[in-house]
Amino acid sequence: MSLPAVASLIAFVRKHTFVLAAILLAILVAVGGYSGWRHYQYRQTAEFAFSKIKGALHPANPAELARYVDFGAVTKSLVKAVVQHYPALRQGPNQLRDLGDMVQIGLLKQARAKEEPAKEETDEVARLKTPLYVLPPTFYTQLWESLSLHNPTETSAFIAAKVRNSVLNREFSLLLRMDKTPDGWRVDDFVNADDIVRQFREYQVERMVAQRQIILDKNAKIKKRMEEIFPIQSCTVSAGLISDGKTLLVVVTAKSKNNGMAMIGNVDLSAKICAPDGTELMHRFLNAVQPTHPGHDFERSWTIEIDGESDLGKAILSARKLTCEASWKTLGLANGEILHFTVAPGLLEEFQ
Repeated sequence: MSLPAVASLIAFVRKHTFVLAAILLAILVAVGGYSGWRHYQYRQTAEFAFSKIKGALHPANPAELARYVDFGAVTKSLVKAVVQHYPALRQGPNQLRDLGDMVQIGLLKQARAKEEPAKEETDEVARLKTPLYVLPPTFYTQLWESLSLHNPTETSAFIAAKVRNSVLNREFSLLLRMDKTPDGWRVDDFVNADDIVRQFREYQVERMVAQRQIILDKNAKIKKRMEEIFPIQSCTVSAGLISDGKTLLVVVTAKSKNNGMAMIGNVDLSAKICAPDGTELMHRFLNAVQPTHPGHDFERSWTIEIDGESDLGKAILSARKLTCEASWKTLGLANGEILHFTVAPGLLEEFQ
């Protein structure tokens, strides 16, 4: 550009400075307004609400989450499912309210707790002995890592996440619904709550069955050892009234022999008294301290006193010829070892 041309341009700018400044200001205002409008529009979208929810999950910020999550509505869906699959949990006239409070308090406590990496237990037996909690210690971190937005529209959207419970060794896929309300976007429905609770219950029952099987397997091994080292040779039972005509004495006699290498110091006998047709009349655990050295015989009688006029007493007297089904519940060996047969309970509920 020639010098005269540059000089003319400078003169033009100086002459019209105010007009040019006004035009530039108008352009900046327009651009800024458009940018602000676009930002305002974005803040009204499901994508913006989703970003705020995700940001409030790690680290967990309960107050910020409460702005975008209707915990009452989400909990209501969950509680209905819990009542269906865990009817005995917090049973009573206020069951729904109590369960709702329990869920919300649990979520709040988890949010305030210091998260620690969950220990991945590879040994199945050790995992079965580990206490089971519904929420894993990294619950909020797992939500933050896996949270995703699906099918957003102007009025609704879905949020998906995955949470793994290391104790159950299972992963759960959560689906939540978010709706646009007069107060803004709010997560207000746990869409697949029933499926999640049903799955959790199924996995928990599998765990309970496996826990009981551990006891049964251990019992089988202990019973075999007991039968090898201290086999019951016979168990007999007799009954009769004493002179008052009311007191019934039942005498149980067991015989055995110590085939083991260690002295047996004390025993606990499980004795079932049955009628001739096999009907069980009563079951007693009879213990005794009676040292029995290796190779020696064992014989012991126990006397059980019963009211002869009671239903049990009458049943025993009418049975006449009684039979005894006996097995060792406990053997205490002189070397310090105790062989104990555990009475296997039914499936043990972890959530009372």
